[in-house]
Amino acid sequence: MDTLIIRVPRQRAYGLLALAAVLVVVAVLSDPAGRLLTLPAAVAVLALAVRDLRSGPVLRAGPAGVEVLQGARRLRVGWDRVERMRVVKDRRTEMLELDLGSTLALLSRHRLGRLPADVLTDLLAIRASVSR
Repeated sequence: MDTLIIRVPRQRAYGLLALAAVLVVVAVLSDPAGRLLTLPAAVAVLALAVRDLRSGPVLRAGPAGVEVLQGARRLRVGWDRVERMRVVKDRRTEMLELDLGSTLALLSRHRLGRLPADVLTDLLAIRASVSR
């Protein structure tokens, strides 16, 4: 495997768009205090949906290193700066943890659209092929 590209799951973005629409309807049908609470939430959820639809891949790994989407910024790190990659589990969820030197990136199964353990296996294979 030369390059791994994990795109944002479209279902997540469409779900956020639907939630934003519901929040707008609730804001229109509510009193002024309700509008004050629901309109900012609708704008925030809409911003997340637009980010997910326009941002590109959540994770990209290749011979040059790893690129991770963290919020609104994209982190690009060479393999020499990737200190640790592992799957972190607690009682309810598991996440892919990438220690990128000065930044710790945590990617959930929901964000990846795949099992974090499968993504970790692919990342380790790419890193091993580069170090040969």
